Amino acid sequence: MKLLLMILLISNFAFASYTIKYHGLELGTINNFDTLKDNYLEANVTNTLAKFLLRRDKFVFYNEDYKGKKDDENTKYKKDKYAIVYILKKAATNDIKDERIEIKKNKFIDVKFDKNYKFIYNSKNRIKSDGYFVMKNGKLEKLIETVNSIEITKIK
Repeated sequence: MKLLLMILLISNFAFASYTIKYHGLELGTINNFDTLKDNYLEANVTNTLAKFLLRRDKFVFYNEDYKGKKDDENTKYKKDKYAIVYILKKAATNDIKDERIEIKKNKFIDVKFDKNYKFIYNSKNRIKSDGYFVMKNGKLEKLIETVNSIEITKIK
């Protein structure tokens, strides 16, 4: 019984939940980052106003490499034009170093490290996304995207 309880407690911490906010309005929660390997991020809509406007219970942000189908009528699909999925993919795998990530011709993300990890997404010589993320013990604590006011924060 003690072993089962220990396994449950450890697995609870391994799969942390996150909230996602857009312009300060909490849209929903992200249960885990497992979907990032398939180039999308899935979140449950928890805000009543957002549910009313979206008319859906879930939303999916997908990037240019997404190969899945968009056939779930209870899910709002939105292309990630700010490269948040690419940035989260790097942070979630703890594969963080100063580098330039080439997405396509004339589209790249620069990641720099000082106190926090800073990122800039440049698409055709225009900055489309800019911000930073905070890591603690190899885990993502917070992602702040300043241009479009997107915030993803670990629920304590």
